[in-house]
Amino acid sequence: MDFAREIAKLKKGESAPVYLVLGTESYLAGIARDTFIQSILKEDEIDLNFGAYDMEEVPLGVALDDAESIPFFGDHRLVIIDRPLFLTGERTKSKVEHDIKWFEQYLNHPSDTTVLVVFAPYEKLDERKKITKLLKKTATLIEVAALSEKEMRHYLKDTIENEGFKISPEAFELFIQLTDAKLSVAMAELPKLFLFGQDTKLITKEAVNELVAKSLEQNIFALNEYVLKKDVGSALNLYQDLLLQKEDPIKINAIMTTQFRLLIQIKILEKKGYQQGDIAKLLKVHPYRVKLGIQQMRKFKEQALLEAYNGLIEAEYRLKTGQGNREMQFELFVLQFSGGR
Repeated sequence: MDFAREIAKLKKGESAPVYLVLGTESYLAGIARDTFIQSILKEDEIDLNFGAYDMEEVPLGVALDDAESIPFFGDHRLVIIDRPLFLTGERTKSKVEHDIKWFEQYLNHPSDTTVLVVFAPYEKLDERKKITKLLKKTATLIEVAALSEKEMRHYLKDTIENEGFKISPEAFELFIQLTDAKLSVAMAELPKLFLFGQDTKLITKEAVNELVAKSLEQNIFALNEYVLKKDVGSALNLYQDLLLQKEDPIKINAIMTTQFRLLIQIKILEKKGYQQGDIAKLLKVHPYRVKLGIQQMRKFKEQALLEAYNGLIEAEYRLKTGQGNREMQFELFVLQFSGGR
């Protein structure tokens, strides 16, 4: 079902007995969750008629028992089931047992006074399972799938404009990059930019660079760029900054190696005629990571990527076998690589 349409129905007071909220976009799932609570229950009813149950921690029967209970001083109960891994094909380490038969009975005869919402933060469910088929047949589906880069850009631009702000193209591109084109991350960072620019109503590239948190992976993406450009000074300065942030040399080396491996894989696949979307599916990585990888690897020859990758493998061996100072292995790698070895 269309996300906006179902949310609008809830806000109008139109609800179904059972919902399935399916997808990995946590920001949209959060909006759905808040809307259910605010639309189904009055503020003074929340403590009495609301229950949320994590299926990794609590048996399904506890949630169903709550769902079958009559409301207490109110018209409806709202029961939320979180992380129902039993609907997927994945294995769980949890030893919690779930009464699937009871769930089937409930779905066939849901309570008139309860709104049961299943939040499944997964890309897909196991369609072979009888309970999955029944849930999809009886529940109202609200999809909160991760947005495409195009959809995410459109959503962000609308949000920024609706707040009365403007953002320069350069600032917007940097913002997309620093948030990995993930809506939930971007929406968490926007309030800082709105607060900083409340007088000018303008979001600048400098503000984005200064205020938006950079992940370790993003810092290492920049580190790889410095290495490939043989910008020794910038590479060593950024590396020292990461060490000051208590990042482990082995972890830094491992992420660098993974990123270089990805660049080499992208370069090979692109030479074979694969497009960005196909490469993302084949390598099972976020399409935006592939897009950035394509932009980065096109600046450098395949031989340079291979040399850097092999150098990092050697550094990893020295790190794991305790050869020399741990912090200096990266510096040794950079100096050797920049010297044309």
